[in-house]
Amino acid sequence: MDADLVMPFPDSGTYAALGYSEASGIPFEMAMIRNHYVGRTFIQPTQSMRDFGVRVKLNPVKKLLEGKNIVIIEDSIIRGTTVKTRVKALRGLGVNRIHLRVSGPPHRFPCHYGIDFSTRGELIAANMSIEKLKDFLGLDSLNYLSLEGLLSSTGIEHPENNFCKACFDGCYPISFDEDLSKHCLEC
Repeated sequence: MDADLVMPFPDSGTYAALGYSEASGIPFEMAMIRNHYVGRTFIQPTQSMRDFGVRVKLNPVKKLLEGKNIVIIEDSIIRGTTVKTRVKALRGLGVNRIHLRVSGPPHRFPCHYGIDFSTRGELIAANMSIEKLKDFLGLDSLNYLSLEGLLSSTGIEHPENNFCKACFDGCYPISFDEDLSKHCLEC
């Protein structure tokens, strides 16, 4: 890949970005500074609150980014708010090409175990193909780690039996009152 630097959207993408940089040989840079007084934006109750939080949460380092081709590493894309807002800002700074690599599979199913995305309608990857999502977010390329890749990265035998994968594959370990209960029995 033709890129000048690898950067995370801090803090969630930092460790994966370090690994991607090492494996690819593309230099790692902290080209976004995170405001640690802003919490997790994807769990804010309204879209306007999520948008505002993203605007004040991450601040680009213009000198590192202007005129560059970059690879951004992120841990997940839930609603797309952070990525869409930051990509637009990066384009405004004069970043040439933006490639996004996500260190997990697409979230396509709700999580009923405490993470705040309770319906498929809230999950951007449940409603768009990866190609359409790439275009919607304003990216030059978008790739996710596969579920198989995620499971094999654990280094344990039969990881598919040791981790909940429901937000990725829709196979819930227990039944719920929604239509998902039919899907659970098929897994």
